[in-house]
Amino acid sequence: MEQILGKKIGMTQIFSEGGDCVPVTVIQVGRCIPVERKTQDKQGYDAVVVAYGERKPKHTNKPLQGYYDKLKIAPAKMLREFRGQEVADEAIGQQLKVDMFGEGDRVSVIGASKGRGFAGVMKRWGFHGKPASRGTHESFRGGGSVGMHTYPGRVLKGKKMPGRMGGNVNHIKNLQVVRVDAENNVLLLKGAVPGANGGIVKIVKTKSKAK
Repeated sequence: MEQILGKKIGMTQIFSEGGDCVPVTVIQVGRCIPVERKTQDKQGYDAVVVAYGERKPKHTNKPLQGYYDKLKIAPAKMLREFRGQEVADEAIGQQLKVDMFGEGDRVSVIGASKGRGFAGVMKRWGFHGKPASRGTHESFRGGGSVGMHTYPGRVLKGKKMPGRMGGNVNHIKNLQVVRVDAENNVLLLKGAVPGANGGIVKIVKTKSKAK
């Protein structure tokens, strides 16, 4: 396994051996266990099903409860499939640890960005707005004209307009593992990762190491 789920705790800073101040994001890995292996013969693809977190049985619907009963595990907060991963038979049902990573490793982090709700063009796209001077009426923060001449007579796709902002799945590549705390199952990653504090992110180990 070279992938794991964790919870974003927040950001802080540490000092390197050379005395440099390094901004880091703290990732806490809780209950994260592989529970099932899917194969080409049965399902048509290779994957490992991972259960993360805990959920009260009274908050688990009957189909999911039947699935957990079949696997003989307690209900989880979420189930995720890791495509293209392999896990040994003895590792099924065992807690995944952060010691699969090492200091200097490069990882990719996948998570949902903060949802901002419905936003105007100034917040969403950085428009400057109109001068709030004499002669400007009720359009200080507007996006301006979006109209079109007779041809093509429509608003072109990709036009920057008000709308839903944030809440998108972002894939941040090439982050460096600064520190691995195997005792507390905590990772420190250099830089920022997507999402609010308390959000669940997926960490994928890449092949290269930091120089």
